[in-house]
Amino acid sequence: MIRGVRSRNRAPAGTRFRPISLTDAREAGRQREAMFLDLEPIAPGVLRSYRRRFLRWFGQEFRARRLFGVLAENQEGRTVASGLLWLQPRHPTPMFPQLHTPYILSVYTEPELRRRGLGTAIVRSLVETARELGFPRVELHATELGRGIYHRLGFRPTNQMRLSLNRQHKGTRGKGKRAAGRSGTIHRGRSAGR
Repeated sequence: MIRGVRSRNRAPAGTRFRPISLTDAREAGRQREAMFLDLEPIAPGVLRSYRRRFLRWFGQEFRARRLFGVLAENQEGRTVASGLLWLQPRHPTPMFPQLHTPYILSVYTEPELRRRGLGTAIVRSLVETARELGFPRVELHATELGRGIYHRLGFRPTNQMRLSLNRQHKGTRGKGKRAAGRSGTIHRGRSAGR
């Protein structure tokens, strides 16, 4: 599904783009870990645990044909940039009846090669793959580093919101556990507050 990818900017001579394969799981994982480490420090034990889960997920989703991706390699064959497209399960709505949403993730370029069009070329390829699969839109979560690329390619912020469940919200100060216990939320036949 991923076809020829071209960088329109200053990609280093000899850079080659290719679709990911199942054997690229570790390399895609290495790039994804580097992306997370650019955002914040992560303890080695947490990374090891994450790595096992990622490799299992990668294999499962790739075999199910819900995961696509692109690697950019330098002349020596070292991966210098990558990105993934995951067909994320979702519920249908009248406006979006599909049961999957194409979701771009793990777009990463090695620091010494940033601002040379590699990430942009990869994102364009992933967007085109979603289009060829017949989807009307594609989604992603942007880091500050990638926000400019996505904006230039036409991505726009949405109204998605998030509530962290491991920290109390300012409006529930002092009521956390008691309020949760009275919520009546049902999970697998039990109250979530118990």
